[in-house]
Amino acid sequence: MKIIDAHSHIDYITHKHQSDVVGTVCCATAENQWVELINLINADKNIFGAFGIHPWFIENVSDDFDLRLEKLLQTDSGYMIGEIGLDKYKPDMDKQLYVFVKQFDVAVKLKRTVFLHCVGAWDKILHVLKQYKTSELPIIVAHAFSGSDDIVNKLLQYDNIFFSFNKIDTNGRNSRIEHISDDKILVETDGKSNIILTDLINQIARIKNKSNMGEIIFDNTQRLLKK
Repeated sequence: MKIIDAHSHIDYITHKHQSDVVGTVCCATAENQWVELINLINADKNIFGAFGIHPWFIENVSDDFDLRLEKLLQTDSGYMIGEIGLDKYKPDMDKQLYVFVKQFDVAVKLKRTVFLHCVGAWDKILHVLKQYKTSELPIIVAHAFSGSDDIVNKLLQYDNIFFSFNKIDTNGRNSRIEHISDDKILVETDGKSNIILTDLINQIARIKNKSNMGEIIFDNTQRLLKK
């Protein structure tokens, strides 16, 4: 089985630790990580970089963060945007929304894949998405997805959405995976060393009753990376 971790961070490069993992999507969460991530990418062709400002780390953003992000992304067509988004349980939602929309605008302009963090704020995320023509939207990865079936159905109106999982419900609420088509499923560690992606894929394969789920998910990640 070959796996690409669809979402990790600079302190856990998954393919250096898990034998079946051949690549890692590494997401920066603050401006002060951008240069470090570029250095990691330059040293390892199996690291795929996403650059952004996470809603937890918006307090000290530079005045021109969006322009800096756009300029950085223009240096490499493979660079993506993330981790960005909204978190209901963190302060200053107005600023979170401002920082998120500015970064999402860059993604739309440059047509770059977005890795999306959302906690308790899907109503606001969906409102933002509706401000764009569907044809304008970039690929969007709903990272560490745990939304309801209703949210799944609302997101599935967008053809370019992927759902990335780092755990499977053990209380019987697997319906969200059952209702998501195979070609929209990804797996990730979110930088957590206790998440073994081979085991996670095997769980999904049992739910889906598909012996080739590993191949499907690998192909999905390749499409995400436009490889």
